[in-house]
Amino acid sequence: MALTANYETNDKSGALVTYPVKASTMILAGALVAVDDATGLLVKASDATGKTFAGVAYEAGSNATGADAAIAVRARKTGTFVYAFSGAATQSAVGKKAYAVDDNTVALAATTTNDVYVGDIVAVSGGKVRVRIDRAVG
Repeated sequence: MALTANYETNDKSGALVTYPVKASTMILAGALVAVDDATGLLVKASDATGKTFAGVAYEAGSNATGADAAIAVRARKTGTFVYAFSGAATQSAVGKKAYAVDDNTVALAATTTNDVYVGDIVAVSGGKVRVRIDRAVG
């Protein structure tokens, strides 16, 4: 319906988004997290089918003994974050896409099966990579 008066959109910056957490799931702060495509619930990121990258966990939350959506966790949707790299982290990785191996490790597409895209590698240091997640979040 077209507006006929001013409308408050209740906008948010979108930098932090709250997601309900899947049952039997423990999310740690700083973890790469994904939405399970079948349920729409937050899980740890991994190289598994049916996952869409959601961001980086802003806080920890344990739903280890709860039902689906018994708790919620906020995830960061923007920024750069440092993670372990599967394989040799060399300068040649800069500019390449990073894919989830687990909730704390990324790799290049050639070394993952399901290619859950988590962002672009922007720096390499000490065997780890810094990943910009902005373009990858669902």
